[in-house]
Amino acid sequence: MKAIVFAAAGDPAQVLTYTDIPTPEAAGQNVLVKVAARPIHPADMAFIRGLYRVKPSFPQAAGLEGAGEVVRSPEGSPFVPGMRVAFRCPGSWAEYVDVPVDRLIAVPDGIADVVACQVSLNPLTAFGLLDEAAINAGDWILLTAAASTVSNLVATIARARGAHVIGLVRGPAAAAKGRSRTSHVLSIDDPNLIAAIGALTGERRISALLDSVGGPVLPKLFGTLAAGARIVAYGVQDREPAMVTNAMLIYSNLTWKGFGIDRWLSLTSPDAKARAIAELWTLIGDQTLQLPVTSTHTLAHIHDALAADARPGRMGKVLLTS
Repeated sequence: MKAIVFAAAGDPAQVLTYTDIPTPEAAGQNVLVKVAARPIHPADMAFIRGLYRVKPSFPQAAGLEGAGEVVRSPEGSPFVPGMRVAFRCPGSWAEYVDVPVDRLIAVPDGIADVVACQVSLNPLTAFGLLDEAAINAGDWILLTAAASTVSNLVATIARARGAHVIGLVRGPAAAAKGRSRTSHVLSIDDPNLIAAIGALTGERRISALLDSVGGPVLPKLFGTLAAGARIVAYGVQDREPAMVTNAMLIYSNLTWKGFGIDRWLSLTSPDAKARAIAELWTLIGDQTLQLPVTSTHTLAHIHDALAADARPGRMGKVLLTS
């Protein structure tokens, strides 16, 4: 089969090749999926560079997420041949992938592959972040990197639940308003940022800070948080330390924790996961939650896809199709 493969970690533009590799066997309880569409994520780039929490095993087919059709499955599996599925599993940038059954999600009729292939990572991450933050209707949420894909999904789901969302961006806020789905967009460079947040929230203050940036800006945001608020960190855009003292956490009874989608899924009951997926399909089906696509490219044109993904200001995902 054809696949995008790398034999060593490094710059994706340099280490990725379009080549032939053996088709997986789908041994044991795994399911063989013929892949129809795959998104390109920052996580994919980190995986190829050897910087992601999941490490490659060389030679490694690239890609971490996709959607397609079941070709072969073990006896008794709920995922039978011909069934459309979404999944998150290393090796998705190939014609076929061998997927553990617990990584598969059934795709409803009417959901296109270019949408379904995006559901297993970012939308589930957004759902999990809101679950960890314990958000209720009427709460105020603060998001860093407000124009990012995950922030936009968090904002959309939170607003559908009746929460208020403030987004923070680097640079002028006005320039980011068209790219953010938060209720309000503010700049972290604004010297009056804390006062501006307070003017919006009033006495209620911020119930949850969902942070994908970190770094020196974080401690000053603690001053906007309500007693008992939660800070959930899920990204590392800024690798500089955040200077936070115990007093800042203790005196307001704050909870500060890290979030990873794999651990959240492992600790979430099957029924709760099923409800999360059902809610996501409903929001996607009625167009409340949108997963836009910038461009599509075949596997053979991987370097065109990488160039499209690297273009600044794009709105939507770049996809690899078969």
